[in-house]
Amino acid sequence: MAQALARRRARRRRKRCGACGRSRPATGFYRSAAAADGLDDWCKECRRAYLRRWIARHRAAHRAWTRAYRERNRDELRAYQREYQRRRRALMRAGRWRPKAA
Repeated sequence: MAQALARRRARRRRKRCGACGRSRPATGFYRSAAAADGLDDWCKECRRAYLRRWIARHRAAHRAWTRAYRERNRDELRAYQREYQRRRRALMRAGRWRPKAA
């Protein structure tokens, strides 16, 4: 199934955004298992803008959800952070860590 989906995605090079109407390359869309072509209906730019607006309008609910998620998954998040920092320190010691340019 995954291979068939990958083939369909590779065939479809461009897609029209359902929000802004612009034609964009397939890489301009997030993946979506629910979609027939495996890509979201909205381009990444429109989806990000929508989520920013939604979070701004529902700030309290979003913060409550985020807080609850962090409390429920505290141990997993801490383990992830510890592993990330361990790998980052190893890369820094090896001289392979590149800080992001500002």
